[in-house]
Amino acid sequence: MKERTLVYITFRDDCIGLRTVSRSKKSPHRFYISRHKLEELEHKSEVIANDIHSFAILRRDAYAGTVEIAFTWLGSDGNRISGYQDAITLPYGKMMECLYESKPVVWKALSIDNSVKQAKIVFKSKKNLHAALGNSAIRRKLIRFLRDQFKWVYSEKIEIYDDFMPYSFFFRETRNGEVGISGGLILHGQEDMETAYYSMHT
Repeated sequence: MKERTLVYITFRDDCIGLRTVSRSKKSPHRFYISRHKLEELEHKSEVIANDIHSFAILRRDAYAGTVEIAFTWLGSDGNRISGYQDAITLPYGKMMECLYESKPVVWKALSIDNSVKQAKIVFKSKKNLHAALGNSAIRRKLIRFLRDQFKWVYSEKIEIYDDFMPYSFFFRETRNGEVGISGGLILHGQEDMETAYYSMHT
């Protein structure tokens, strides 16, 4: 099990401040991110923020409903630079709720351990699945795509059905017992199977 990190976030009118604490280390200082930088995640999947010598990359996963913040904590004693890297994952919706509440707001949260709970993938496809698994190049692409794209920690189940396009699928998510996101897993560029690639459409 991945070590979880306790995150302290203070929301103010113009910025938020983050500190992280785990069993092995704690952040050397509070990291400040401007409000408008955080709001960029509403229409960007990735933004970069910096504070003094340190910086952070914020990546939003709209499907999983999470935001990953990858910190690079740096310090200088005048002669050399030292530091370490750390990454936390938080529920995006809750973070944005706090951002728009009356200020100040202090939120304490444990980072999400993505290794603990993954959505169960259930294939209800027959024809397209057999065709994809029977082609070694497509099989590798499909397995990697499913592994990398369905890290949806709040989902209970992903059901996958045949699509009308060869090697492609329709998926439907179940979250909290209800139907969530649905869409297609489409194999593009099928005229050359070596360079063909999967993408998700919702």
